[in-house]
Amino acid sequence: MSTRTYLWRIWPNRERFPREWWHWWRPLGAVMAFGVLIPGVVKGVPWLSDRFSCGWQPLYGVWKQEGECVGLTAGPYAFDRRELTDVMSKVARQNEAAKDGSCASGAEAVWVGALLTLTSAESGGQALHQLEGIVAEQANANGNKAECVHPIKLRVAQMGAGEQAATRVAELLADEGVVAVTGMGLSRQETADAAQVLAQRKIPMVGNVITAEGFDANGSQQDRPDYGRCDPSHTYKDGIGLGYFYRVSYRNAVQIEQLAKYLGPGRRTLTFIMTPITMDDPYTCTTLPLVHARFDPKSRPLQEVKFDPGDPATVKQSAQRVCAGVGPVSVFYAARATHLPQFLKSIADQSELGQCRFTSITVLSTSDAGRMRAAEVDPNLEQQRVAALSTPMFVDGTVRLIYTPLADPDLLPKEGGMRVLRQSFAALGFDPAHLDSGWAIAGFDGMAVVAGAVNTLTAKEPVVSSRINAALGGFVHGGTAVGGASGNITFDNYGNRDDSAPSVVRLCPAKGGGEPKTVRVYPARAGCL
Repeated sequence: MSTRTYLWRIWPNRERFPREWWHWWRPLGAVMAFGVLIPGVVKGVPWLSDRFSCGWQPLYGVWKQEGECVGLTAGPYAFDRRELTDVMSKVARQNEAAKDGSCASGAEAVWVGALLTLTSAESGGQALHQLEGIVAEQANANGNKAECVHPIKLRVAQMGAGEQAATRVAELLADEGVVAVTGMGLSRQETADAAQVLAQRKIPMVGNVITAEGFDANGSQQDRPDYGRCDPSHTYKDGIGLGYFYRVSYRNAVQIEQLAKYLGPGRRTLTFIMTPITMDDPYTCTTLPLVHARFDPKSRPLQEVKFDPGDPATVKQSAQRVCAGVGPVSVFYAARATHLPQFLKSIADQSELGQCRFTSITVLSTSDAGRMRAAEVDPNLEQQRVAALSTPMFVDGTVRLIYTPLADPDLLPKEGGMRVLRQSFAALGFDPAHLDSGWAIAGFDGMAVVAGAVNTLTAKEPVVSSRINAALGGFVHGGTAVGGASGNITFDNYGNRDDSAPSVVRLCPAKGGGEPKTVRVYPARAGCL
């Protein structure tokens, strides 16, 4: 047996080849297979890592994208977020109970998607509140035997805070056969991209907390928006959703008009506009032109005081500029509320140092300022929030925060939809303080609109997205209204809520010097009671 003949059994013995060829070619085949597979495995390790680093959920459409877990779940998986563990366990339990025939009608169950940005710094702890509101209405819709026709199962889709996952998650959600989607994340380009994916699949959507201009069927043309400061690559100026998108929150133009009515003729006028330097956020870049259009004096535009969201030190510098104002000063805060506590605290610090000339300062803002009522998940942000609410200037009313909430439990009637929401929250064991920011109320209302549309279909009708979208289109003045926690809900021709207008409220310190976390709101004109 020569080395030339066997070559470590890789090359077969020619004399034995016809009889035992498979035995002698196995080693050669193994070597060839390793040559092909090893590079592929090495190349695929990052892919495998991304799929198996989020709680071993690859078969359920969950993966790691830009450092966070994104994808789909029907519960109890919580995307590696401890604060979501309880609510996702409730999702799993309710989905298990929502079987075919579990409603009195005996009809089949349907899947509804909840597309959210659960990890964005711009939503903070409010993302949990939003999901709890959605889950509370799922429980209410399925438990109301008088109205439940089709039991609703909920598939939660987390598209994360990054830019890459939104469309892929939307595609997976559509592939899973959901008949409608609620939630829809934030007023971001990524949300607009996801909406286009779902609209192309003719899946109707009801947004809960989206308020920016452009996020409707016609690009908010009725508000004459100016998109000149927005990211040049944005698409929402042409509208989103292709007739399949609705929103229960009030668009920014409506909110700004209510704030203008609060100021009114003969009352104090604006002195400054606080705005970030960067304009890639639709919430900011579409709000700023509206503020100028509504509040600029004829002689000259209002002065913009700018800060860099990526550098908190610039918030302090901006506060110093505002402190130079004389007499009663009014500031429109046209930015995300992530940095609002820093701004308010910096104003107070400068005043205590004797650096401020104003006699009082009124800060006006749109709905994101409701975040000041919500405990933050991030300990640093929570410390900043509590510190701002504890300053003597806020407590004694020298600093006043006026804003237009999405909804607020202190102002809504105790009966009707709000009572149903509170009861559902209590039954599920959710913290009632999570209602304060308004995001849970908006989540409940968005899901109520979807459930209302689903249950317009009879038990014998097939539940398809086109019929649900047609039902949504019937929630209009002169037609049918949906009873939500924030009131009866109807939409205009472009998917915007038009049944009412937002309140203007003042955030007030806790009575009797209580815990700063327990601030309340009152109608702005009434002051703090």
